[in-house]
Amino acid sequence: MQTWLDDVTEELCIASILRDSKTVSGLRLAMILVDNVIEFVIKVHGENIIPSKVTPRKDWEEKKRHFEELVGLVIPRTKASAYQQQILDYHKIRNDLYHGSTPLTVAPDKINDYMDIARKLLDLIFGFTMKDEEWKRKTGFTGASLVPKAEKKGLVNFTTTEDGLAKMVTNTRLKDTDAILLMIYGSLLKIGRPPMNNEELGRSLNYSGHPIKQGRLAVNIAHLRTAKKINRGELTLTTKARDTVKKKFFVPA
Repeated sequence: MQTWLDDVTEELCIASILRDSKTVSGLRLAMILVDNVIEFVIKVHGENIIPSKVTPRKDWEEKKRHFEELVGLVIPRTKASAYQQQILDYHKIRNDLYHGSTPLTVAPDKINDYMDIARKLLDLIFGFTMKDEEWKRKTGFTGASLVPKAEKKGLVNFTTTEDGLAKMVTNTRLKDTDAILLMIYGSLLKIGRPPMNNEELGRSLNYSGHPIKQGRLAVNIAHLRTAKKINRGELTLTTKARDTVKKKFFVPA
């Protein structure tokens, strides 16, 4: 991934984090960040199609300093032309947020809409797309990197395997009991149900790079049941266990 592309996708992830903070300043800063991404993306493409081809370099350097002129020069020459007026309208909201004399905020749905437009520009102009799951994963890693090292929790993501089981993805070293709790948590999250039995749980752990032999797995599960972290008769987490997982690890909700 090009450096600038990695930078703008990271900015969109930070905007998502700020939006979800549910703070007045977080919402405002999220909108400003998304607008920054939009402007930067348009300028990057404009550098390739405008100077010397549409207008002299000197004129381009002046016009790109003014957002409306920048958009008017570049966007109609792309597959994203249908978004031109929306971009201008949202940029005006951004200006009001940034330059206003009183603290203002913005509704999350407007941030979401502008963020969608930013992603569409990346797709329609540069052919770059990421699936929702990839955005969530990148946002998770970005969020973890923003937390001071001493306060960081282990970052754990989950995917599905070809045979329909859950798989854990993490660089964190895990105790067997933590891996078991996380795998049960991830199974419900990704496939909508807990592991059907110890054998299926063991396969998910194998896929995740944390194999546990069936005998040892059964012993660990028994200990977790005694500790009231796994419910009796099924491989589901107790409320206590779910709270422990969320407190100890950075996991998707």
